[in-house]
Amino acid sequence: MKNFKRETVYLIIIIVSLASVVIRIHAVKAARGKEIVSFYEEWKKAGKPVEVRVTKAEDIPVYAQFTVRIIDGRLARGFVTGEVKNALQEGQEIYDPADKSVVCARLKSIGAELDMDAGMFPVEIEFNKPRDPGSAFVVSAHTTTLHNVLAVPNEVLDIAGDEYFIWKDEDGFAKKHKVVIKLRNGYGAIISEGLRSGDKVIFSGQSMIEDNDRLRVISAGKTNKEE
Repeated sequence: MKNFKRETVYLIIIIVSLASVVIRIHAVKAARGKEIVSFYEEWKKAGKPVEVRVTKAEDIPVYAQFTVRIIDGRLARGFVTGEVKNALQEGQEIYDPADKSVVCARLKSIGAELDMDAGMFPVEIEFNKPRDPGSAFVVSAHTTTLHNVLAVPNEVLDIAGDEYFIWKDEDGFAKKHKVVIKLRNGYGAIISEGLRSGDKVIFSGQSMIEDNDRLRVISAGKTNKEE
């Protein structure tokens, strides 16, 4: 009797196992029969979601950053390169790098002689408020203004080796254009060739994009300065 029960249990286990295999096979077949639609395929048909902005030539202020250390109270000293030194003027405003609208100090003096230890020219600034002695601060000074130029953020650039490209929205389709960089720093690039005022530039969403891909503009505007 015990053997009969044991054999019955084994038989039930085998039947359940076979049934689960059959169910699994049917489920796999059903899944294979379904059309798999990816986001990539969707935007290939409906258009890649992108942010587009209209570029416009404008005046771009250029700033130089340098580090100063508090000597006493509001007085701080630092060093700048010869190029920056020649662009500075005593008494000019010094800004907080995080917000160029905030004046935090004024340039008190510019050394005429090169500091042999630092290899740069000494400068002194006077902060608006006293600071802790020995503290170091990074500050910004306006050195020049580039007039009537086209600027884009670095994130817009598509870099291949030593060549630069940008993506434009041309009648709803993506077009890749080679550009020539006149000036570039950690914040953006000044374009001298390959971009015109009024061009619609893709500012975000250009990853995995190809020439002639259809675009779906999810937001559009002018350059950062005009928003």
